Amino acid sequence: MTENKSKKNCTRRTLHYFLGATKKYKGLAAGGLVTTPVVIFLRSILTPILLADMIQIVSEGLRGEALFQALIPKAILLIVVAMLRSFIVGPLRLWFVWKMEIKAMYDLSCEAFNTVAAQSMQFHSDRFSGSLVSQTNKFVGAYERLMDEFFWNIFPVTLDVLMIMAVMLPKAPLFVVGMVIFIIVYMVAAVVWFKKLAPIHEKEAKASNKCTGQLADSVSNIVAVKSYAREKYESDRYAKYQGEWYKVIFESLKQNTKRNYFFDGVGVGLIALVAVFMIGAQDWFGVSVATLVLIVNYSQNILGDLWSIHSVFKSLNRVFGDAREMTEILDIKDDVVDAPDAKKLEISKAEIDFSDITFRHKDAKEAIFEDFSLTIPSGVRVGLVGVSGSGKTTLTKLLLRFADVNKGEILIDGQNISKVTQKTLREAISYVPQESSLFHRSVYDNIAYGRPGASKEEVLRAAKLANADEFIAGLPDGYDTELAEGGSNLSQGQRQLLAIARAVLADPKILILDEATSNVDTRTEMHIQQAMIALMANRTSLVIAHRLSTIRDADVIVVIKDGVVAEAGNHKELLAKGGEYYSLYSNQFAGIS
Repeated sequence: MTENKSKKNCTRRTLHYFLGATKKYKGLAAGGLVTTPVVIFLRSILTPILLADMIQIVSEGLRGEALFQALIPKAILLIVVAMLRSFIVGPLRLWFVWKMEIKAMYDLSCEAFNTVAAQSMQFHSDRFSGSLVSQTNKFVGAYERLMDEFFWNIFPVTLDVLMIMAVMLPKAPLFVVGMVIFIIVYMVAAVVWFKKLAPIHEKEAKASNKCTGQLADSVSNIVAVKSYAREKYESDRYAKYQGEWYKVIFESLKQNTKRNYFFDGVGVGLIALVAVFMIGAQDWFGVSVATLVLIVNYSQNILGDLWSIHSVFKSLNRVFGDAREMTEILDIKDDVVDAPDAKKLEISKAEIDFSDITFRHKDAKEAIFEDFSLTIPSGVRVGLVGVSGSGKTTLTKLLLRFADVNKGEILIDGQNISKVTQKTLREAISYVPQESSLFHRSVYDNIAYGRPGASKEEVLRAAKLANADEFIAGLPDGYDTELAEGGSNLSQGQRQLLAIARAVLADPKILILDEATSNVDTRTEMHIQQAMIALMANRTSLVIAHRLSTIRDADVIVVIKDGVVAEAGNHKELLAKGGEYYSLYSNQFAGIS
């Protein structure tokens, strides 16, 4: 019962987003709603009436000029109706609907992207990026299919049936009664099958998303796949997900086949009804030839309409199944949001204060920090060291507000970062991670990402300050060289230099370097260290380092152990103490770690 309520609520929420996007273009939607009845009347009602009248005239035995004069007005009107429908009203209807769909799909795509981009880092850590892409595409595609179903099937079919009933009621009331009974039976059966197939189509959508996610996961980690010779393993894993998708698809095929048999059987009933009227048209029911022609024609129309509705139910199952996961994402309330009265971060000195903070990862049993405090004065270069898992990187991510502390506060120049906008907070901080984030764009665009409005001279200057200019000059197209996904056509050191160049261009007040030299050779490390020294000048800097040579010249070295500050001081002071830092330093240079 709870699951059914959840599905109904999700369907309502999907409609909420879809109708919200449509309302923005209500003029175009109204155009589609107004032109549709005109098209249906011209095509499905007036055209058959004119044809039936012409057949009636022919059946009356007129010959020669009399027949010609009787048929010509009808024929001219028939041609005019066809031209009006095909060249004016029909294209106008198409233009209204398609333009509305294109505009609304654009808005929904942007809304989905903005929502996904705004989610917390925890959200992205818990999901495959490939699945998010698939869910976004399916959500937007679901809107298009829903609107197509409404404007090309649901609304026209409803109008068609109502207009046919209105035309036929005075001509053949018994036929209308039979048709009403037939339609009711058909619609009740369609609803029953709709409910029966809905869970299957939802499983199908989920299985498809899992396949997409697994494919993206394998391809994005192809280096690991090949270096460990795990192609067969990944192939088997993908085949497993494909097998699950196949089972759901096959079950859907079986149920749809059963449904088709049922509705084909119901359709036989309508044909029998028409046959009865054909046999007893004159003697039993007293209908004219023209009316009989209309009965045959309209019966075929209604049978086609109802089969369309039967297909509509199938499509609606897929629509809401495909849209479900993105709808749930759009409904997520992010844990990290701007306060209603959030202000712009104003930085003068860039002093950082972690004041009695407590932080525990979601679902974690123990806190990483508990009543942790650390003050970083303005313009000071601070090295953060400690064994893996001590909380160094977590501390920097809390400063960036990738997550919020459970207790305490983090201050920059006395301003609580939870009370300022995330945009101005992150604009004031440049973060260079261990694994550089590079886009599948040109080298120039990747550097310019630090400050999109920067001039070409400023971008080139940033590259030179980061010691990146030399290797960029050796690339096939220099700054115009297109990077592969993640910058995989560059070395690790080259990727880090580009990331530092981006940070130089951003000209931040606060700088975070998270093990920026941990995966490079000694010569490249020297280049990166020189770039880092230039970058840290006159900035408050936090440098996380596994290689302690990186932070030997830091103003202050803070050793974090078990979520607390074990000791702090400069390189010489900490070595002289013979404590935690001395142990880490001795082990590293003795080659133990």
